[in-house]
Formats: sequence, structure tokens, C-alpha cells
Amino acid sequence: MDLNSAVRFSLHRLNLEFTSPGSIFSIWSLATSLSIGCGALAWLHWRRRGRTNFRALGRAIFGQNLWLRESTLADVQLFIISVVFMPAVVTGLVVSAHTVASSVHGLLNNLFGAISPLDCCSLWMKLFSTVVLFLAYEIGYWVDHYLKHRVPFLWEFHKLHHTADVLTPLTNFRNHPIDNIVFGYMLAFFIGGASGVLEWLFNQQTQSFAVDGKNILFIIFLWTIGHLQHSQFWIPFRGFWGNLVLSPAHHQIHHSRDPAHYNRNLGSVLAIWDRAFGTLEIPPQKNPRLVYGADNAGAAPHSIYGILANPMIQAALTLRPALGYLTKSGAEAWSALSARISRPRNG
Repeated sequence: MDLNSAVRFSLHRLNLEFTSPGSIFSIWSLATSLSIGCGALAWLHWRRRGRTNFRALGRAIFGQNLWLRESTLADVQLFIISVVFMPAVVTGLVVSAHTVASSVHGLLNNLFGAISPLDCCSLWMKLFSTVVLFLAYEIGYWVDHYLKHRVPFLWEFHKLHHTADVLTPLTNFRNHPIDNIVFGYMLAFFIGGASGVLEWLFNQQTQSFAVDGKNILFIIFLWTIGHLQHSQFWIPFRGFWGNLVLSPAHHQIHHSRDPAHYNRNLGSVLAIWDRAFGTLEIPPQKNPRLVYGADNAGAAPHSIYGILANPMIQAALTLRPALGYLTKSGAEAWSALSARISRPRNG
């Protein structure tokens, strides 16, 4: 690929990211989320104080020099990496959900035989598949997130996301490439597995309501409050809704440096898995003015070295105890084997 082709490819990828309705960073979903965020914050202020605090709205959008901080500039760099370069990498390295679905479908056919195809209810099957695949995405996201907070090797890559000291919609792209690859495998396993089961049950290709290949239920979330999870808008869901959907405030608690908030609210859209596994933290009504960031972020966490090289180095260092154990065990086994070989035989 020559320079001209590379530039055109990059511009095409950026254009799709900004204008495609199914993109996770389209100007359309950003506009609707911002409008909803401003409206919700204005309503919360009016309900509490009988007036709207426009200064608070301004702080939520422009406060703390959000768009000029090193943290935000690092998010921009990772946005470019994720949008322009990562799709080709992930496509090349990660097994597709379709491949997993075909394998699961074939396995179930071999184990239990094929089921006669249904000749009716196509709309209901599509609705059912849409819900099931959305739930598969949600549990896959939760499991992936839980492991990355619990397994030291994975945490060193995921920690990059938590080194953001301010939250903007761009923080959604603040992920190490290896973190993205692991996530791709996890989603392929869960979504592909669920799709394979559905294909076996209905004996036909799984169909769901989608926009640009993304589940319509996720797109609805993205176009409403999804972008606000990484923002300065404190919009808490409590009661019934707080136990069902992860509000912007839920996820902001997840990014908090307060040790009481570590490993809480690990889901994407739904709060049901956090509630089921004991990791749900309901946000307070009043903004507690959280401080964001990660402990032991290292020197210059927002530099190119800090966002790309340092996570790999730190992840490798977490393997030293295991490598040391294996080396020691291997040395002991070799010594024992050498002693047996060199020992004179009786008789």
C-alpha cells in the first residue's frame, strides 16, 4: 500500500467512525447523548433547587480543561490507533463469532441431531435472537472485565483504561491493543456460542435486529446514555432502574480511585450481572466529586511509552514468579534425572 492509499484508507475509516449510525463514536450518537445529558442534568438541578445551574452544565462539558489535558490527548492517540489500525489487527488475530457459531452448531448437531426448521414466527425468532445475543454480549463483557481486574497479567493491560484522570467519550478508546484482542476473543466465544445454539434450535442462520452489524439494543443504549458513562455528567440511576441499567454515575464509580469502589460495576449496559455476582455499587444521588486514575500508573502514563510499551513490560513482570517456579522445578527435575542416569546399577 502506497502513501496515498494509506491516507485514503485512514480517512475512510475515520469517516465511517464519525458518520456511520452504528459507529460507537458517530457524531449522531454523540449529539443525542450530549442533549440527553444536558437535559437530564438540568432537570436534576431544577428538581433539587427549583432552577437550572447552567454553570454546572458548562463544567460538565468544558470544565477542568478537559480537552487540553494530557489524559485526553492520550485518548485521542489511542482513538486513532483503535479506529485506523486495530480493525485489521483484530480481524487477523481474533477468531470470528461466526466461526465459533458454526463449530457450536455442528457440535450440537453431532451430539443431539438436527432439529426440524420452524416455518413460522420469523419475527419472534428475530426478536428472541436479538435479546439472547445482547445478553451474551453483556455476560461476555462482564466476564472479560472481571478477569482483567482480577488476573495481574491482564490487569496491566487493562490498567491503561483506568489511568485516565478525566473522563470524556474518547476514554472509551483508551485501551491497549492487546486488551482489545483479548476482548475480541471473549466476545467471539460468548456471542458465537449463543449464536450457534440459536442456529441449532431454529435450524437456520441466526438473524437479529442490528445497525451496521451491532445489536440494536446496544445501539439504543449508545445513542442515549452510552457516551455519558465516560463524561463529567453525574446522572445516577437508583432503585429499580439502578439495579437494572448501569447509569453514567455507575461507571464513573468504576473509575474512582477510592479503594471502596475498586472492582465495582463491571458491566457494560445492564446491572444484572453485577447484582448477581455481588459487584454492584449503586451511586448516591449527590455527586461525590470522584477522583479518577489508577494507582501505580508509572512515569508519564499518558505518553506513547506509557500507553503502549509500559503495559507490556509490566505484564511481563507479573509472569516472573511463575517463570521462576517453572525454572526451579525444571532444574530440580533435571538434577533428579541426571542423578538417576549417573547412579551405578546394582548387579
